[in-house]
Amino acid sequence: MDENKDWKKKYQELFPDVKTVITSKKVRDVTKMALMMVDGEAGATEQTNQLSDFTLPLMDKVQILIKGQAMHFEELKHLMAAIWMKPDIRKKVEAGEVFGIQENQNDYNYSRLSLDNGRLLLHCLQNQPPPHVAITLPVSEIIKTLNPKSTITFLDMAGEGLTRGRVYIRVSRDRPQARQFVGLCTGQPGSSFLNTRLNRVWDKGGKEECVYGGNYNFNDYRVYGPYTFVGLVSFKSHSEKSGEFCISTNIGYKSVGAVIGQVESGLEVLKAAVQLNDITQVTVVDCGVVVPL
Repeated sequence: MDENKDWKKKYQELFPDVKTVITSKKVRDVTKMALMMVDGEAGATEQTNQLSDFTLPLMDKVQILIKGQAMHFEELKHLMAAIWMKPDIRKKVEAGEVFGIQENQNDYNYSRLSLDNGRLLLHCLQNQPPPHVAITLPVSEIIKTLNPKSTITFLDMAGEGLTRGRVYIRVSRDRPQARQFVGLCTGQPGSSFLNTRLNRVWDKGGKEECVYGGNYNFNDYRVYGPYTFVGLVSFKSHSEKSGEFCISTNIGYKSVGAVIGQVESGLEVLKAAVQLNDITQVTVVDCGVVVPL
């Protein structure tokens, strides 16, 4: 009983915003071993000692840890959260020394992880190698910890006359267009929103004002609305690797494309972009997803 109380306290310290704490024996045992592996506690087994070495990729440690155990989404999420929040790992994230990795046909792409006001961010994949001291973790494994029903993405925008700002968008992933939008934020499909420009403003100063951006090849202006709230995000895919997003900046917007989510914060960045003489000078300088902790 005392051990259960200790672990409940440990989880509440790790996850202060979570009201219900998972305390199944498997989760407790797995997380306890994970914490020992990261800390290198005295008395750890040879297996845990192997995992205290930062030269071993983080996912290799996790795979050793959960080998032979089938883990559900919530268990994997809590395990990874426990690892991310350890002081040593957190310091490496803050120092820019933790990266996701994805193998391509002849090369590797890497995605930096960072912290923003307590949020763990997975940035877009790029063909830029990390520092040699970096911990690496397969992007595919990080993506598994995302909420399968709702994912928070982000777009960083900057341009001439526009101070760099971040727009957080919560995407409901219950339709193909939404999953494709998330993929273009992470760069997993091979293409991404990174370095794309905002395309145009519709009905500037009017009730249907909205901003278009992303890669696109055509637009047939089919109306799927109306929808009447600010910050609505819709997306039209034109191929497996491209598409056009549209974000409303006023309440009279009529969606062109499939509605996939809504802006959670950063709408002021888009409203500032609308006021520019040439919105095509605004570029998506970074993008990615929020990894739940």
